[in-house]
Amino acid sequence: MSYQILAHKYRPQTFDDVIGQETVTRTLKNSIKNGRVANAYIFCGPRGVGKTTVARLVSKMLNCENPLKDGPCNKCAQCREINSGSSIDVLEIDGASNRGIDEIRTLRENVKFMPSAGKFKVYIIDEVHMLTTEAFNALLKTLEEPPPHVKFIFATTESHKVLPTIMSRCQRFDFKRIPPKLTYERIMFISGQEKIDIDEKAALLIARSSDGSLRDGLVILDQMISFSDGKISRDDVLELLGMVHRESIFRLSLAIIGNDPVKVALLIDELINSGKDPVFITNNLIGHFRDLMILKTAGNPTADMAFSKDELDEMKGHAGKVSLEETLYILQNLSQCLLQMKGTLFTRAPLEITLIKLTRRGDVLAVRDILDRLEKLPVNTGEKPFDPAEPAASPPAADFKKSTGPAMTDEKERVEERMTRAQGPAGDGLDENTGPDEEDPLNDEKLLWESVLNYVKSRKMSVYTFLSHAKPVEFNKKRVILGFGQNHGFNKEVLEAKDNKDLIKEGILNVLGVSPKLEFKVLEFLGGSSEEGTVSRKKAAKIKESLNPHIQKVIDVFGGHIIRDNMEGNR
Repeated sequence: MSYQILAHKYRPQTFDDVIGQETVTRTLKNSIKNGRVANAYIFCGPRGVGKTTVARLVSKMLNCENPLKDGPCNKCAQCREINSGSSIDVLEIDGASNRGIDEIRTLRENVKFMPSAGKFKVYIIDEVHMLTTEAFNALLKTLEEPPPHVKFIFATTESHKVLPTIMSRCQRFDFKRIPPKLTYERIMFISGQEKIDIDEKAALLIARSSDGSLRDGLVILDQMISFSDGKISRDDVLELLGMVHRESIFRLSLAIIGNDPVKVALLIDELINSGKDPVFITNNLIGHFRDLMILKTAGNPTADMAFSKDELDEMKGHAGKVSLEETLYILQNLSQCLLQMKGTLFTRAPLEITLIKLTRRGDVLAVRDILDRLEKLPVNTGEKPFDPAEPAASPPAADFKKSTGPAMTDEKERVEERMTRAQGPAGDGLDENTGPDEEDPLNDEKLLWESVLNYVKSRKMSVYTFLSHAKPVEFNKKRVILGFGQNHGFNKEVLEAKDNKDLIKEGILNVLGVSPKLEFKVLEFLGGSSEEGTVSRKKAAKIKESLNPHIQKVIDVFGGHIIRDNMEGNR
């Protein structure tokens, strides 16, 4: 008898033998048991996860003469014929080589005939996404209303290429990748059945290299049996598959984490000279640091990770030596390195540049470090330098005079006096007798804004640095809108942080005596000078009166404000 490969010899013969697809098998078993079998099914998922195997199980269950609770009997004539591929009632069609409209027309003619021996005719079309659009359209009517004795089962690895009209006529099942742990357990089980001496670490390597495909794992196991001399070791797997030794990746990882460019350069030279491809090394490093990222985030390995106890302990040791932010930075640069490798034949250089750059990542300052340094800069106001370690309690508005000193108090009194003078008799309008130099309270806007800036400057220098680029486009007791030019969008993002925004609101409260609504906006016209293009409140009121009444209503409803007069030259 000819040799039968392990993937075929140990193909599941019942639904309970299928691993990693419990949701799919449970639903199909119940639908067959309750007589609720659909006209057509479509099985979607990566290669080697059991799509065709489950399709055959459904075919056997539908035609089995003595079905069992968990699957077909595998003993009757129908089961044996389906297992051997000789059944004329269960037809397996390759969609890649039978993709034209002529083949589908032939299929449509054949579905009219009754099954020869079984209860149903089952058409299993593998890689159905390879069918042409015309073939799909020719299949639509037959698929929606096939004869009662016909069932369709489609399988595809690229479900997005299947027409929506086909998808809507099928019950869809999504098959998952097989986790490395389950693949490892299956390999160890089959090795025990075949009396194969395999090292635990070798089985783990095979499981990891299978990339979620159990069939790929069993094909590698078959290959290793032929390669080894009685015992499959980890070194045998590494040699046959051309993989990078785990120890080499660990040493390279430690050199990167430990900021040792000399060791990194030597290790890369050693790996490449031993025949390892730079792209393959990069992918291995990305996988390693991705595992570190998950360990640092979740604390424990996830289902798609498989380690021996020694490997897990070493991985946790690596995770303890690098921060999550650094790990993310390393992953980002390695991913960018892969893109750079696609544009050059000399792939070694991008890898070496990236890894040596990563060993010098301490020279790259984070935003938090930049802010800390800004806070430590002395304030050039004739006062003592600002000390971020010194507590700076924020006094309430009622205690403003006591907490800010005579200079700030005098300034606030002058502001209040001018605002009172600028307010009309009603207390909330403009004084009609206001002179040209004192049009409205916002004529004191500069003084008010400088007071807020001085307050923030005395509390936190870094916030003042970003705030100094803002322009108060609206400044009153109900609302304060601070505008930024398009090249200062980053300033806006920093100031919107809760602590920074609270400090600015505190400064406004101490200057105005109230806490208006505070907003930050990036405005196109502020890209140039901060004084350019603005209009006073009184002028804005006159412009508003000249506008269409409907536009005036929109401005009132949405709280709009006039910033500049583009029509001035046309009046």
